[in-house]
Amino acid sequence: MKKIGFIAFALYMSLSVVSYAQVMEDDEEGSLDGFYVKESEMYENGKKPFEYPYIREADVIWAHRVWRVIDFREKMNQVFYYPVTPDQGRKNLYTILDEALLEGRIRAFDNDMFENEINWAEQKASLIPPRQETLIVYDQDGMEQEKDTTIYLSLAPEDIKQLRIKEDWFLDKNRTVEDVRIIGFALIYYLDKGDGSTPMPMPLCWIRYNDPEVRELLANSEVYNFKNDRMRPSYDDVFRKRIFSSYVIRETTVFGRRIEEYAAGADALAESARIEDYLFNMEEDMWEY
Repeated sequence: MKKIGFIAFALYMSLSVVSYAQVMEDDEEGSLDGFYVKESEMYENGKKPFEYPYIREADVIWAHRVWRVIDFREKMNQVFYYPVTPDQGRKNLYTILDEALLEGRIRAFDNDMFENEINWAEQKASLIPPRQETLIVYDQDGMEQEKDTTIYLSLAPEDIKQLRIKEDWFLDKNRTVEDVRIIGFALIYYLDKGDGSTPMPMPLCWIRYNDPEVRELLANSEVYNFKNDRMRPSYDDVFRKRIFSSYVIRETTVFGRRIEEYAAGADALAESARIEDYLFNMEEDMWEY
């Protein structure tokens, strides 16, 4: 009886080793980039984005809308800009949005009210019109000849250096907290008119942050972690935890103006700081103990 039990145990162990080896061989033959399978790669739809707490309209006792800019040239914000070309499983924000828009997985709108959906491919083509140039070419005899040609340039990731965000700050009396929700964002392109004037910033398109497909895209797109490559956050984590540096360019007022329309230089910086202080102090000023 003991001999039969030993034989059964040995057979079970040998089958386990064979199956384990088979799994290792499958991983090595596949596209596994690393020494373990990431949790986000085990599921068909990847990681699920964070679910925000449900907010009732009756619980919102104060709200304020602001627009702010994230400048990719600041060190803290370089995770939005790099890598310029996809590398080691990471892509910059423009690349992942561009691919998703061209494939029709997410939608783009023409303004921050999300009223009219636009065709992203046509929008890209209209930003940089083709230009006519004269090139020097050589014929079969080696003689120089001038040839007029049309040059088509496409929008590149390095052309995008800012992100504009529209967000709502509010006080939730049910949870007794001040909170913030990003409503939408737009990549900013500096349009050079070619007449020597200062390039003009313009939103390429507006993307609604609350769309489920947008949240899922951001949740499954990793960014660089300066301290630990094992714990890479996603773009959704960066937005939700506000791991970025930014400054306010507009708030809801009776005039509906941007700061640059009524202040400049140091006065504009002071006005932006005033709005930040107003948002920061509202929670302490509102509650009574």
